[in-house]
Amino acid sequence: MTDAFQVSERRSVPPAEAFSLLGNELRVSILLELGDAKEGSQPRPLPFEELRRRCDVSDSGRFNYHLQELLGVFVREESDGYGLLYPGVILYQAIKADSFTDRTTVEPFPVDAGCSECDAGLEATYRNSMLVVRCGDCGALVFKYHLPPGAIRSNDPDAVLSAASVYARRDLLTVASDVCPTCASEMYHDVVPDDEKSSELEQAMPGPAVVHHCSYCKNFFCTDLPEILVYHSDVLPFVAANAPDLLTDPLWAVDACDPDDITVAERDPLRVTVPIEAGQERVDVTVDRSLSVLGVERA
Repeated sequence: MTDAFQVSERRSVPPAEAFSLLGNELRVSILLELGDAKEGSQPRPLPFEELRRRCDVSDSGRFNYHLQELLGVFVREESDGYGLLYPGVILYQAIKADSFTDRTTVEPFPVDAGCSECDAGLEATYRNSMLVVRCGDCGALVFKYHLPPGAIRSNDPDAVLSAASVYARRDLLTVASDVCPTCASEMYHDVVPDDEKSSELEQAMPGPAVVHHCSYCKNFFCTDLPEILVYHSDVLPFVAANAPDLLTDPLWAVDACDPDDITVAERDPLRVTVPIEAGQERVDVTVDRSLSVLGVERA
């Protein structure tokens, strides 16, 4: 099977060269017009003259120069016109979503859930594209994840919170399958017991943490151990059959297990056992430092 997979060409454009192409207002306009071009709901290529008119440029030579600069990096040429290459689509979507430019801040607003530490009400804030849910009284951190600013456009707190939970769950499922949600390369994991956590991780979550990282795009983030395990292929069927709320309810409103019940069975090599509660049922899941599941036993 491996012999049948052959990369015919592996080529990349230096980042400085690629991004230098965007330091011109007309080139950004070309990207936006090509991204906006639709026939019904489907994208369509734009002929040269139509694209030039859309960009409101009278000088054909000047327009062609800037268009040619984008070819092969962000723009492709076809028999019936010009369209966006995948990097151009990603850039177009990022611009439309205000990913580079939005600096929205949302002051604390109430969350319909209680703190597991002190039973006080939770509250959420949004700053620097990060949604954070904490206890309003004891300050315990319950949820922290990046959320694109488009989710804030509704000005509806329930919609914002729902989008944050769904967005994070999407990435949990992807990461639990060892795929990077940013670049689709392989994701690696490092299980960190409580007494090995850095000060930053200690402030973030109780119990063992899991550091997820991609060696290709350097994507990096942390989760607690139970919340990622419920999406593991060896555990997911059990959770779906016995406690689907663990997969659907807001992440800050459900707990697969009490962190105090997690046990470090061995240190060298590391073995950690997590009792996952699903309705009236329970399974004890044992993992190693790389998050490989070594055993799933019904309790």
